[in-house]
Amino acid sequence: MLQRIQTLFLLLAAAAMLVASVTPLAFFMYNGDKVVFEAIGIYLNEVLNDSTWGLFALGMVSSVLSLITVFLYKQRMLQIRLSVFNAMLMIGFYLYFGFILYNLFPVENLAFQKVGVGLIMPVIAIILTILAIRKIGADEALIKSLNRLRK
Repeated sequence: MLQRIQTLFLLLAAAAMLVASVTPLAFFMYNGDKVVFEAIGIYLNEVLNDSTWGLFALGMVSSVLSLITVFLYKQRMLQIRLSVFNAMLMIGFYLYFGFILYNLFPVENLAFQKVGVGLIMPVIAIILTILAIRKIGADEALIKSLNRLRK
């Protein structure tokens, strides 16, 4: 289990989504006020303005799903299916982020300042999950070829 490279990929993906859930995603200026967008909420001048607990929950579910997938090493096809679903959840993280941003603030009054580390982590997690899927698939192909040799 721990000696397989896909385990490392999945653990790093879980860590990346955990970081995305607890660090700032982006920094904006809105009508001269400082806005910090985090997965747990949107802070306007360091005061919680809007709660975005759904984004936090999506990040945490994705992180936990990566950890669960690590321990399903004997069921490779299930591992692949869960990893694909997890990659879709990570893409959903970005879609929900955009949805929240678009609905809460008028775009013409919102001035982007900088990207937080939390907004970059899901991309890294998606890449790591895709690498894990490829390695799990290679393991499955190897097992099937060995089974053909035995028969």
